[in-house]
Amino acid sequence: MTGTPLLKCAGVSKRFGGIRALDGVDLEVGEGEIIGLVGPNGSGKTTLLSCIAGSHSVSSGTIELAGHDIARSAPHRRAHAGIARTFQVPRPLGSFTVVENVAMSMMFGRDRVARTAALDRADLVLERVGLDAHRDRAVGVLTLHERKFLEIARALALDPRLILLDEVLGGLNPAEAAEGMSLIASLRDSGVAVVYIEHNVRAVASLADRMYVLDRGRNLAHGSPEAVLADPSVVAAYLGGEVDA
Repeated sequence: MTGTPLLKCAGVSKRFGGIRALDGVDLEVGEGEIIGLVGPNGSGKTTLLSCIAGSHSVSSGTIELAGHDIARSAPHRRAHAGIARTFQVPRPLGSFTVVENVAMSMMFGRDRVARTAALDRADLVLERVGLDAHRDRAVGVLTLHERKFLEIARALALDPRLILLDEVLGGLNPAEAAEGMSLIASLRDSGVAVVYIEHNVRAVASLADRMYVLDRGRNLAHGSPEAVLADPSVVAAYLGGEVDA
């Protein structure tokens, strides 16, 4: 990465009582860059995303977006500044249709679009993620694959500069996962930066410009996917086996 980072986390720590979930984590993301974030279960990956998005406050350290300190900003202010996220378990608004879910994000996102305009724009987002044929369906009847892609659509509806993706391919079959990977790659092509957590490390490596590895709440390694996957400390963190999960 060259130039000023879009996102910069420096020395980020998070404690839950006596448990230190993050312990001085550093992470930088450039404009339009895909960053892979991997590590064993319990290494702090999702906690870091929550600290960036604002659903968890940091215990110490700094988080900057485009040079502005956001570490104490409310989650909705971070969304208005250009940060969107997805969750491991999709959280659609169950009483609304697919298109209404996306429109709601637009109505309360960066531009605060009026309802009629939001519904029109939502169709464009649904087409982008391949859900346009499902616009009027209730979200309760969607498959896991469709709910995962709706999560991405709702994030895109915020017109973000940075999207935090938390295992959006989890539970999908190979064809669905391949479709998801193409969608993630298209985000970078449109200039949106991505921090991407996924259980399958090699899937992350195939998309990422750079990778960060966390272990026990600390930075273990970072660099190009090739360098990270060849790092002996990374292999050891995955129980000494091949890095494939």
